[in-house]
Amino acid sequence: MRMTPAVKVILIINVVFYILTYWITPMFMLDGHPDWFMNFNALHPIGDDGFAIYQFLTYMFMHGGWWHLFFNMWSLMIFGNAVEQQVGTKRFYFYYLTCGIGSALINQLCTAIGLINPASLVGASGAIYGVMAAAAFFFPNAKLFIIPIPFPIKLKYLVGFYTVVEMYMGVTSPDGIAHFAHLGGILVGAVILFLWKMQEKRHTQDGNYWTSSSTNSHYDKEESAWQKLWHKRTPRMRVTNVRETNYQEHEYNERKRQNNEEIDRILDKIRKNGYQNLSDSEKATLFNASKKMRGEE
Repeated sequence: MRMTPAVKVILIINVVFYILTYWITPMFMLDGHPDWFMNFNALHPIGDDGFAIYQFLTYMFMHGGWWHLFFNMWSLMIFGNAVEQQVGTKRFYFYYLTCGIGSALINQLCTAIGLINPASLVGASGAIYGVMAAAAFFFPNAKLFIIPIPFPIKLKYLVGFYTVVEMYMGVTSPDGIAHFAHLGGILVGAVILFLWKMQEKRHTQDGNYWTSSSTNSHYDKEESAWQKLWHKRTPRMRVTNVRETNYQEHEYNERKRQNNEEIDRILDKIRKNGYQNLSDSEKATLFNASKKMRGEE
């Protein structure tokens, strides 16, 4: 699986933080605590003695164990590569980090109003759920096999199912999992996608819109496009003038139609009068057309 640039960097940072947390820093115990690196970077509830503002960023690179890291990074590779291909690397960084920070803010709000018990927050899950929401937005009909479901399920239904489950579990099951942080990632991601969609609509009305340099459209991708994305480089975003593009396409199609009509006329003349009766310009036109068909030009 070819990883896109931002996904690769995020994955490496998470692995480095994991190694520091469980392998390196325990050898340098501060105040006798082998888990000081975890406490330093995990997001503590606001008002807690260990709380610091930078933790809204660092918490999403910390994980509670190997399996926690593995499933988050596996999900990042599955969904993040396709989303980054769609929006570009810079926008993906912004989207990922904003979803992570936004999910932490929502988790803190739920803690402050007493909806969930105060606890430290670690893990990339909030940002990952935001990426899943983006994948469902761009590729709603892409089908995935999810264990233990024995049949492929469309991505839009899968993310919808996860959203309902997280909402139910967050309200009914205090199991130590940050369900509201997961919901926060989806909510923040949905807001960003909505704002981008409105921006795109305004650009379209002005004759410009944001589009990926490796695609012909932006939001109506099918399953085949999802599969092809694994083998394409991450595109940079460019502004395309819709009116200019349509005009250029019209000109090209008109020239092509006229050339085809001229070739048909010359061939008809050969059938009726023979090749020797063609003018020099007609012979040149026929010769150039044959070269193009052979790929010599």
